[in-house]
Amino acid sequence: MTTLYDVKVFFSGNVIEIYKYSETRAIGYERAEKTVKPEGKKLIDFETGEIITEDGQKLESRKKSNIRARNTLRRIISSNFNNNSKFLTLTFRENLQDIEEANRCFKLFTQNMNRHLKSKDKPKLLYAAVIEYQKRGAIHYHLVCNLKGVGANTIRDCWKRAVGKYEGNIDIKNIRHVDNVGAYLVKYMTKADADERLIGKKLYQTSRGLKKPKELGLSLWKEKDKKILDSLLKGKKITYQDMYEDKHTGGTVNYLEINLSRQGI
Repeated sequence: MTTLYDVKVFFSGNVIEIYKYSETRAIGYERAEKTVKPEGKKLIDFETGEIITEDGQKLESRKKSNIRARNTLRRIISSNFNNNSKFLTLTFRENLQDIEEANRCFKLFTQNMNRHLKSKDKPKLLYAAVIEYQKRGAIHYHLVCNLKGVGANTIRDCWKRAVGKYEGNIDIKNIRHVDNVGAYLVKYMTKADADERLIGKKLYQTSRGLKKPKELGLSLWKEKDKKILDSLLKGKKITYQDMYEDKHTGGTVNYLEINLSRQGI
């Protein structure tokens, strides 16, 4: 059943995001599935009328998809990690550029870590990781995880056993000064729009068992919903605010972000 709303709220750890729409939106509304048919050596997207190249990739569509991916990851991280979590960079000494092979090594690393954690009667590894290419072309991973209390030598050993002949190392960064860990990690995804090597690949990886951000739709013509929004905003310092066009309705979106860790500063 379709439900109407004109405010969407996301709760992700200490971050509250509020989207206020000038035009009413609908939950449960599904657009007709777009049809793509061949025309000679090209394809036509009948939803947009756009001609697609043979590889099926559209730059604008890809950018939108990457923006959605970044927003999703940012909220997942903020819902599960904070500045007391561990921030790692995993690198290969060899110039490894094969994503499938790199991901195989990364999976072995998580398995090695989980075996170690199990032997110490500690909880399983929880993580969110972003793939990035170095200037020389080699792949590396940035991840935030729950390995607080696990020594660098142990983590390094698990990674080196995973990468084998490729060799590699780890770097641990102090993020105690960071009050929005999700935004901090997601900045490493900003190059993905222009990197052809990441077309059709997952831009990030997460472990199972992570908490999902909470989502709430509000209809301001309903008095109870208006009171909910007022209570969320009352006495709060707005950390960030922006306004942009709503591509879905053609109206405007007023975006508000509240970082609870910055209140009273």
